[in-house]
Amino acid sequence: MDIFLVLIVISLLNLVVFGVINNANQNISKPYLWTLYIVHMCLSLVYFIYAGITTSDSIAYYKVSSNSQDWLIFFQTGSPFIRFLAWPFSNLMQLSYYAVMLLFSYFGFLGILFFYVAAKENILLQKKVYNLTPLEWIFLLPNIHFWSASLGKGSVMILGIGLFINGLSRFNYRIIYILVGAFIIYFTRPHILFTSIAGILIALLLTRTGINKVVKFFLILVAFIGIYNLTDKVLEFTDTDSINILNSSSIAHKAQELSKSTSGVDLSDYNPLTKILTFWYRPLFFDAPGLMGVLVSFENILLIIFSFSIAKVVVLKWRYFNGWFLICGFAFLLGSFALAQVSGNLGIALRQKAQLMPLFYIIYAKCVEYKQQNILYEI
Repeated sequence: MDIFLVLIVISLLNLVVFGVINNANQNISKPYLWTLYIVHMCLSLVYFIYAGITTSDSIAYYKVSSNSQDWLIFFQTGSPFIRFLAWPFSNLMQLSYYAVMLLFSYFGFLGILFFYVAAKENILLQKKVYNLTPLEWIFLLPNIHFWSASLGKGSVMILGIGLFINGLSRFNYRIIYILVGAFIIYFTRPHILFTSIAGILIALLLTRTGINKVVKFFLILVAFIGIYNLTDKVLEFTDTDSINILNSSSIAHKAQELSKSTSGVDLSDYNPLTKILTFWYRPLFFDAPGLMGVLVSFENILLIIFSFSIAKVVVLKWRYFNGWFLICGFAFLLGSFALAQVSGNLGIALRQKAQLMPLFYIIYAKCVEYKQQNILYEI
């Protein structure tokens, strides 16, 4: 079966990728990278079973891409772009559905890997439990692995954002990472690239150290140009005539339509604050939609605990965060706000939240580092 051939190919590819990562950063352990990969593959298997017993969008992506003879008709923003990426594998190479699923799951894993490598470059933590720091442990949490294991926007978005954030970590010599990541984000969800660039702009305006003034001015100018050029595309993609998503009837209608799905609690009538809190922290056992919701609830309890720790650090010592961490923080906040407004139900919110959670993990890990180094008083 072709799925086994794909599994062998990506495992061999890992030998090269992990070797390059380890050579570039001796603080990154090869055994941990393999552990991360195994966890991701195990959760991918769970997702494949889940997709087989539910009405997964991945089936439609595969069928449409495999049955079309014209590749370039899919070169558009949104869902067509996922078919565009799937077409060479599903149609040209004629791989099976599960083989293509496995490839896209690997795309999701690479995205998580880009996030993790960038975090290790910027965060120094003491080892705590079983020779793993809190950073290693939180990147093993299942939600990001589960929802990035499919032929769909989840895996592609986490790859794009991972590349983008990794590139910004060392922006002076990773321009290609930034450009490729921005390209992927733009064609998958233009509004998330818009919020990411807005996050960069806010971070640059707030940061006080680490960037030459001339370079800072140039980056702010580029950010303004990017926001200006993206505005029309965001309005077109979200089918609205106003960038103010709080007052957009089109966005409200889209959320209402999404709420008709059977994947969870209807969020369409919530106010913006309740939507974003729901997006981040629900379900919490009492409103869990089935077994999947119960399992996610355990992780959401951890996220609430992490949030209190982050809030305490940010209030006391926010000035310690450099530009890159501010970018991660504002990209997470703005991206969460944008996605929360169009998440029609809790099931959709769960899938979309996973694309942004590595940014949250990075901020939390940095707060833990400050505590360990006694930079913060009694935190």
